[in-house]
Amino acid sequence: MHQVPITLLAIEPGGYHLMIQVFINGYKANVLIDTGASRTVMDIARVEHFNDKPEIKPFEKLFTGLGAGGIKTHICTIPKISFGTKALYALDIVCIDMTSINKTYAVYDLPRIDMVLGGDLLVKLNAVIDYRNLCMLIA
Repeated sequence: MHQVPITLLAIEPGGYHLMIQVFINGYKANVLIDTGASRTVMDIARVEHFNDKPEIKPFEKLFTGLGAGGIKTHICTIPKISFGTKALYALDIVCIDMTSINKTYAVYDLPRIDMVLGGDLLVKLNAVIDYRNLCMLIA
């Protein structure tokens, strides 16, 4: 099993978010772990930072979450995401505008979120969250 350190972010008294750092095509990214999210999503404003000339296409499926109502979505292929020593290749990732989420994080003086890690990749990684040792274990 590979271990990826988790940073515990205090959002409000008694409330926490879990963040990990990964490398997307060699660039460090802040990734929020969301076990309730069905899909992994990336901030569309950050796609070009991590991909050289990305091909961003409209994503026609209805997508909800991370706010109220439907969300305008796109899809982009990410060549490589490294979770510590484990890497996943050629992943189609949903891209959304995460401006409002990052503005809220800025109010709390928390780091920008580049991506939200959802159930699709958590399952693919066979991930286990170890709260006691603040790490994510992946197969």
